[in-house]
Amino acid sequence: MTLLDRFRLDGEAALITGGGAGIGAGIARGFAEAGADIAVVARSPDALAAVRADVEALGRRCATIPMDVTERGAPREIARAAREALGRLTVLVNNVGGLGGADVIHGAMDTPEDVFRRQLDVNLTSVLLMSQAAAPLMTDGGAIINMSSIMAYKPAGGSAGYIASKAAMNNLTLMLAQELAPRIRVNGIAPGPILTEALKGPLKLETEEDFARIAKEWGVWVQRLGTPEDVAAMALLLASKAGGFITGQTFIVAGGM
Repeated sequence: MTLLDRFRLDGEAALITGGGAGIGAGIARGFAEAGADIAVVARSPDALAAVRADVEALGRRCATIPMDVTERGAPREIARAAREALGRLTVLVNNVGGLGGADVIHGAMDTPEDVFRRQLDVNLTSVLLMSQAAAPLMTDGGAIINMSSIMAYKPAGGSAGYIASKAAMNNLTLMLAQELAPRIRVNGIAPGPILTEALKGPLKLETEEDFARIAKEWGVWVQRLGTPEDVAAMALLLASKAGGFITGQTFIVAGGM
């Protein structure tokens, strides 16, 4: 096996939550390019259909699961559906996350209780429950990847529930890595500002000038916003044999921010 061969995912089966758009969709496409079969979870059937078309165009199988991971009992149902559709399960990407339906960014002192609880459910509790559901089904071993955020390290200007949940996720990643070793490796990715609708909407970013302004204001050294493909590249390392000696880590992918 050559060094480049170690980055292949031939024969792997990956379940990606929040896979209908943005970073999750980018990871789904990247994993399919590397040879994996994919199961994607999102609430929008139309978004899932678009990702499925892209994955199948790359010659890989794609199962779509239109569910909300925060619904009671959903994680176990999702994990079982993914394994049944793909025949096995070797990679879990806990990518679902966000502001929990809030349309504004709340600071700590003005966060409504229901918003805070919802953000913890979406960004943190879902990671625990999906990992609990999927790990027993990963009978051949594999990898779990949790999507954190640069806001876990640099919380200025972010939403309190989102920031708190992502910071807690980093320690949850470490704990899962210890408990699931050596059979399953568990790592995290902490993206900086990635050019997706989830970023553009709350910050009201519309133009190239807006994108450049945010990159400058946030101190992104490479002087651009990231792309889903930037995050997918790190996810590929952590999911593949190339990352076989890495576990319990959360990697910042933020252009030097």
